Amino acid sequence: MMPAPTPPEPARPLGRVWLVANRSSRSTDDARIAALEQALAAAGARVAGRSDFPRQPAPDAAALAGIDTLVVMGGDGTLGAASAAAAGWGGQFLAIPGGTMNLLPRALHGDASPAAIVAAAATGTLAHVPVVRAGGHTSFCRIIIGPLTRWARARENARHGRLWRVWQAVRLALARGFLGGVKVAGQPGRNPGVLVLPSDQGLEVALFSGRGLGAAMAVAVNWLLGDWRAAGAVTAFAAPDLLVGRRRTLRCLFDGELRRLPPPVRFVPGWSDLRYIRTL
Repeated sequence: MMPAPTPPEPARPLGRVWLVANRSSRSTDDARIAALEQALAAAGARVAGRSDFPRQPAPDAAALAGIDTLVVMGGDGTLGAASAAAAGWGGQFLAIPGGTMNLLPRALHGDASPAAIVAAAATGTLAHVPVVRAGGHTSFCRIIIGPLTRWARARENARHGRLWRVWQAVRLALARGFLGGVKVAGQPGRNPGVLVLPSDQGLEVALFSGRGLGAAMAVAVNWLLGDWRAAGAVTAFAAPDLLVGRRRTLRCLFDGELRRLPPPVRFVPGWSDLRYIRTL
């Protein structure tokens, strides 16, 4: 994997910030947003722009002219959308946890609270982060490929407490989530689920090959609670890139957002266009 476009350097003062917050995320409400704004003010930052995402679009590079820091509170999908919208901008990005998994904020800040992240930002490091690219899309956290993507609807309903819809989605996932599978080049058989994660060494890959009700329920429980890699029948390895699919359109979740890509699809590692504040 090629080195990052620019080496890490000390983060700059937050200065003028644009705040993007996703109130539709169950972990981002008015009280948490207000607390974040107070933390920003205490750190000497001035909120010069706001986006109520997704009702309002995340700002692009032109809108961010004169802005020092893009602060985004939301889930991994919100962070990815805001990152994509701001491509080409030269400022710094502060990722604040506001979703369920919060994989990117955890990689940058550990389990620190939003207030602690803001307080530590000025003494943090500014760097590009590893990503995965495929079919014109970018993932900052993880990509799930194959029939197991059908479990995403059950997981989303569980996040919002829609128990009846959870049951309906689980029934559909049990019926269709293990039908067939996708072919991964260089690997035997077909897999109902493929997980691809970015790393600074390339790609981290996990193949799920389980079949039957027992395997299905193991995936269901582990995914609803967090990460299906904790289930059995998983083969994990590192790869410089990954070629997936032969004939059928691939169902892929890029940081929780469904994309359908024509096969075959090559997943390649890379680095983010923007630079992110790391406080670890």
